Amino acid sequence: MVAATLDVAATLDIATRTALQGDLLQAREMFLELLSHLSDPDQIPRATSNFAAIEAALGHTEHAVQHWESIPLEQRTASARANLDCLKGVFGEHSLPSRGDSNPQRIAILSLLFSWPSTGGGTVHTKELAEFLAGAGYSVRHLYARYEPWDVGCVQDPLPYDSRQLRFQAADWNETAIIDRFRNELSQYQPDWVIVTDSWNSKPLLVEAAEGFRTLIRIAAQECLCPLNNVRMLMNTEGSPQQCSLTQLADPQACQSCVVQNGRRLSGALHQAERELCGFGTEEYAQRIRQAFARAEGVLAVNPAIAESFRPHTQAAYVVPSGFDVRRFPDVAPPPDLAERKLRILFAGLTHEFMKGFHVLRDAARLLWSQRQDFEVCVTGEPDDSHEPWLRPVGWQSQEQLPELISACDLLVFPTIAQEGLGRTAVEAMACGRPVVASRIGGLNWVVEDGVTGLLCTPGSAEDLAAKCAQLLDNPALRQQFGAAGRSKFEREFTWQASLEQHYLPLLGPPVRAAVS
Repeated sequence: MVAATLDVAATLDIATRTALQGDLLQAREMFLELLSHLSDPDQIPRATSNFAAIEAALGHTEHAVQHWESIPLEQRTASARANLDCLKGVFGEHSLPSRGDSNPQRIAILSLLFSWPSTGGGTVHTKELAEFLAGAGYSVRHLYARYEPWDVGCVQDPLPYDSRQLRFQAADWNETAIIDRFRNELSQYQPDWVIVTDSWNSKPLLVEAAEGFRTLIRIAAQECLCPLNNVRMLMNTEGSPQQCSLTQLADPQACQSCVVQNGRRLSGALHQAERELCGFGTEEYAQRIRQAFARAEGVLAVNPAIAESFRPHTQAAYVVPSGFDVRRFPDVAPPPDLAERKLRILFAGLTHEFMKGFHVLRDAARLLWSQRQDFEVCVTGEPDDSHEPWLRPVGWQSQEQLPELISACDLLVFPTIAQEGLGRTAVEAMACGRPVVASRIGGLNWVVEDGVTGLLCTPGSAEDLAAKCAQLLDNPALRQQFGAAGRSKFEREFTWQASLEQHYLPLLGPPVRAAVS
């Protein structure tokens, strides 16, 4: 029960999370109680809309429509309008199904390069996308390939939703067999929507397998724009990174020439194998990838710049950042007492992966250490041969461990030199209420608000990175201010609750659809 003196805003968030986690009956009771107590005119529309969505998911569609229609037009959220329009469009004004006729929409998620567990941002997003869509009331089936020579499709931990592993042998690991196998599975499932994920240059294969179904293409970085390494990063003759502005959808021949010149030097083995699998470099492939994006209902891109790159080549391009499970970040803990430790800068990434920019941080830390010795740099890796006095390796961290480590530090640095799509650890630092110092490049330009949630620095500049770190090390009040603003932005834009309400529900429509007799 919800006491009248309870913080109704907090309870509203709890009730919404309960619904998104799949406990619709418990969430329904919570919202019924909330609606009897709410008086804030800003909270009532949201609570009413969320309650109506739960009613629709439970099959109480007439009741759902009544609640959505009770919200004044000017106060209806985009998701409320979309849900109401979808229900009326599917069922008609006078033919809504009666209570108990629940028939959830079916969502198929297709993956060619999925494995679990994984710390890769795109793969984490796929697993949680399926989990949270299922929790919101959709029927979700995740179809993923298993091919041992590539070590893809290796799932060691159980997935908390309906998933089907499609096993392939060397003899049938080819584009024709892959398309046929996924197509057969989709024919049996008959989804309302297909979401293509976890693939790079092979996305056309999965889109072709989904022909005849409404299809969305999920872009986790800059795959399909950059066939070389997904981040449009080149190296000049001096070994310095260079940012490329071309895309293979607009300039296929230029990108083919780039791969011929740089493919073995700047692409990993899996990138090279996948390009060969899908026939990259041929005129046929150039046509297939353009046709795949033209055929899709839309592209889901993680930041506005990537969405703009796809916009001329597809029916619609949506900015849909990766969602984050708020249960991993339940609250903001103050950093440990400084009286017993040094200030802590965190680098959460692979120190040996050049594009992550640890070499820039190393030079910045050496510069800082020559001026002050009141800090240490925690890195998520094992000790190497260096014996820097400021370096503190803490070992690799799991998804469960990382929030605790971030909370034990004072700021996080993200010194990447590549055009990454989002920068998951920057968002995770914001979720923990910690400020971020990040490179002014790629998705970090959008994720980190310079002077609001953190500071942006020149990519590859150790001097600028050192200066920005020093600015935060010297100002605990600014660290706290940026951290609080980061947490607020995280809750508004990056939780799965926000992602479902703002993006997926309006796009896919409510979880319930017309019953099939």
